[in-house]
Amino acid sequence: MDLSALALHDLNLLVSLHALLRARHVSRAATQLGVSQPAMSRALARLREMFDDPLLIRARGGMEPTARALELYPQLEAVLADVRELVRPARFEPAAAEGVVRVAAPDIVVYMLVPALTRALASEAPGLDLEIVRWEADWRRRLADGSIDLTVGTPSGDEANLFTRPLIASEWVCVLRAGHPALRRRWTLERFTALDHMLVSLTGLGGGPVDVALAKLGRARRIALRVPYPALTPLLVAETDLVLTTTRWLAGKLAGPAGLALRRPPLELPPIRAAMVWHERGHRDPQQRWFRELIARVAQSVTGASKSAGRRATRA
Repeated sequence: MDLSALALHDLNLLVSLHALLRARHVSRAATQLGVSQPAMSRALARLREMFDDPLLIRARGGMEPTARALELYPQLEAVLADVRELVRPARFEPAAAEGVVRVAAPDIVVYMLVPALTRALASEAPGLDLEIVRWEADWRRRLADGSIDLTVGTPSGDEANLFTRPLIASEWVCVLRAGHPALRRRWTLERFTALDHMLVSLTGLGGGPVDVALAKLGRARRIALRVPYPALTPLLVAETDLVLTTTRWLAGKLAGPAGLALRRPPLELPPIRAAMVWHERGHRDPQQRWFRELIARVAQSVTGASKSAGRRATRA
């Protein structure tokens, strides 16, 4: 029987047949399924027509199954067991999980989160592997086609089929090499803008939040170097006279080993915020939901952000 022929049958009747064969009584079967006795009688009539067999015949104290019904019963048990498994709510057991989760992220996010994340995976889901892939400008397409499960550290998209959750928040800090001539003078906006600056740009286009804030003040700066590698920038600053305005977390992490000096930006800047973004195709997947919660927990422990920040996922 092909699917078009199968669609002509009301497969809900199989549930009624199962109850009837177990109870061998129309009223008791109706009680089991929470329907009326007339409704169960109508179901039995339709079942007899479907199988072209009486299925149950009257007997003392109830009803007796026909030979056809006895033949159907074990098949019916197996089919309904499979259907129960099919419609059972999906479960995810981290300790037994296997597979790969693919995350696209810039290097600074990888540096910030991955060490603690791999430790957490080894403890809670040792069979689940993590693959970090290069962040690229077409991350929306990669989420949509399933080549990545999640992206972190990107702006949220504006498509209706994307979800976003704030993950990381950090203040800005200016980074210069120890011994930089600017450190011997008063740190002012005028001297800040007169320096040669380094800008992290993953796309290679435009400026950044610092440039937006300067433009509001009628100021500008010279961007002498653009690089797409956030985690490398403090190391480059350590060997040049460039100034970098970056996340306080990264600057604090590398200031000592790289010999860096930190200064507060001489202008007001909004916090650096990074979100994780995922596609609707994985929004309800139990494994991906668990993994997103794990990343949020790791980010909170690493950055010290409040637990309430970013708890709510919204459409991007």
